[in-house]
Amino acid sequence: MVDFPHMGPGPVIGEVIGIQVNDPRVKEIAEFALKQHAEQNLILAGVDAGQIVMGIPKWNNYYNLIISAKHSSHEFSKFYNVVVLETASDNSLKLVSFVPLF
Repeated sequence: MVDFPHMGPGPVIGEVIGIQVNDPRVKEIAEFALKQHAEQNLILAGVDAGQIVMGIPKWNNYYNLIISAKHSSHEFSKFYNVVVLETASDNSLKLVSFVPLF
């Protein structure tokens, strides 16, 4: 961690931090990834794991998530690894990667 005077510790550039799978912002990022993916009829079943890589480059955040999704409520979920870039300057999101795991 980097200490900022009178502000306490701050993030380290490139720091990797864990996520809370029930965090509303994390779920919002996962939903964004599903909407941006070409197969747009997937329904988010849940966020199963993930991490945020902070500060690369120019204070942007990369959300690296393992999500489960399915086409309907009657089928089993499949797992996907998604990476979403959150740009700090304009708070925009961009889907970087969407890979089926199995």
